[in-house]
Amino acid sequence: MHSAAKLLHQMGPRHVLVKGGDLPGSCDAVDVFFDGERIHDLSLPHVKTRNTHGTGCTLASCIAAELAKGSPMLPAVQVAKRFVENALDYSKEISIGKGPQGPFDHFLMLNRKVHNFRKKTVLDPSDLFLYAVTDSGMNRKWGRSIEDAVKAAIEGGATIIQLREKDAETRNFLEAAKSCMEVCRPWGIPLLINDRIDIALACDADGVHVGQSDMPVRAARALLGPEKIIRVSCKTPEQAQQAYMDSANYIGSGGIYPTNTKENNPTIGLEGLKTVCLSSKLPVVAIGGIGISNAHAVMELGLPNLK
Repeated sequence: MHSAAKLLHQMGPRHVLVKGGDLPGSCDAVDVFFDGERIHDLSLPHVKTRNTHGTGCTLASCIAAELAKGSPMLPAVQVAKRFVENALDYSKEISIGKGPQGPFDHFLMLNRKVHNFRKKTVLDPSDLFLYAVTDSGMNRKWGRSIEDAVKAAIEGGATIIQLREKDAETRNFLEAAKSCMEVCRPWGIPLLINDRIDIALACDADGVHVGQSDMPVRAARALLGPEKIIRVSCKTPEQAQQAYMDSANYIGSGGIYPTNTKENNPTIGLEGLKTVCLSSKLPVVAIGGIGISNAHAVMELGLPNLK
C-alpha cells in the first residue's frame, strides 16, 4: 500500500489515499495517506458487517465536504474515515435488502442521542465554542486542584479543555493529566496539553497546544500521529498560513485584550484577530483578556472561521 501510494503520487495528484477497509483477514481498517513527503497509516478497528454498500462514495463525499469547510487535506481524510467507521458500527446490525451488501445508516449523528451513541471523534469546530485553559497560579489562589478546575469548567459549559500548568513537576503533571482525562472522557470533552508533548503521549490526551517558540507543528505531528489534535498560537498572517500548510487543526490567536494571566504577551486587538482569520482556512479561537464585558465585540466580527 505504501508503494502503491507513492507510485500513484508520481502520476500527478498532490495527495493519495489508498483504502484498506476491504483487506481480507485484517483486524484493522488501515488506509494509507501520502502527501508527497510523509506516509500516514490511518488505522481504525475493522467493523464486521455486511452493510458496507456506499462506503467509498461516502468517504469521498465527506472528504470533499470537509475541504469545502476549509479543512486541510489530512484532517479532512481523518474526519471522513472516522465518520464512515462510526456509521458502519452504528448500523452494523441493520437488516435491509437481499443482496450480499446492505446499505449503512448515514444519519447516526441525528440519531445518536436517541440510541445513547457516543464515540471519541476527531476535532469538530463546534468543540471550540467555549475554551477553558487551566492556570496553576489561579488554582493555588482559589485552593483547588487541577482536577477540580477541569470539573468546574465542564459544569460551566466548556466544550474543550487545555491544561496549562507551567509550574508543575513532570511526575505530578502526568498524574494530574491522567486524572483529568478520566474527568473529560465520559463527557466527550477533548483535553489538550499545553507545550508538553511527552505528557500528552503518556496520558493519551486528545492533543497538544504549541506556541511559535515550541516544537514545530510538523515535528509534533510526526510524534503524535495523524489522529491527535494540534493547536498553534498565531499572531500574524504569515504564522496563520504556515499553520495551515503544516496540518495544524486550529489556531489560537491573541491576546486580544491585555490580561494578567500571561505576562509580556503583546496584544493584537480586534483588527489583528481579523487579519489572522482572513489569512487561514483553519478554525480560530480568540484568546486573551476576553470576558463578559467585551466578548460581544469579538463575536461581532462575524468571521466564519472564528469559532
